[in-house]
Amino acid sequence: MAELNPFSLSGTQYSQHWPSLISPDYWLNQGFILATGQPKSAWRWNPGTTFLSTQRSVLSGVVIYLAMVFGGQIIMKKVPKPIRLKRITQAHNLLLTLISGFLLLAFMEQCLPAWHDKGFFFTICGSESWTQSMEVLYYLNYLTKWLEFVDTALLVLKKKKLEFLHYYHHSLTMVLCFEELLGRVSV
Repeated sequence: MAELNPFSLSGTQYSQHWPSLISPDYWLNQGFILATGQPKSAWRWNPGTTFLSTQRSVLSGVVIYLAMVFGGQIIMKKVPKPIRLKRITQAHNLLLTLISGFLLLAFMEQCLPAWHDKGFFFTICGSESWTQSMEVLYYLNYLTKWLEFVDTALLVLKKKKLEFLHYYHHSLTMVLCFEELLGRVSV
């Protein structure tokens, strides 16, 4: 199906309310087509089948993460100087910033019309607000939590002091995002 006017505010097959060229939904769909040969609408979260969609993978991820934190700190005590990773850290931070900004816009594109039409409570708590488009965004957000584990690895290699809140937040936010997908919770 050919794309309609990419500057139109309605009538596109991708975006709910934004012109295609600025619609995160449009670009996400293009990425899905490029990566899988199928539109984003064909994707589904299937526990046990989708990548990193089992409780075992989540538990393993948390255990490996905590082993990296505590084991890495022990190993780095034996290394005389911190490892300098300025460019890698900058590239990683830029990547996470771009992904997070994109996901924020994508969530806004999906949530703001529902909030306007049906209110805040429906948008945040209503079971009907769980849509396939939102499911894709929740899954991508979940995957970014795995990518954020690299933050901690970089800090360990730089011999930075890690507070409890840091590793508690990183490990359990990933678990929370997984449970959100598993329970189809629209928060």
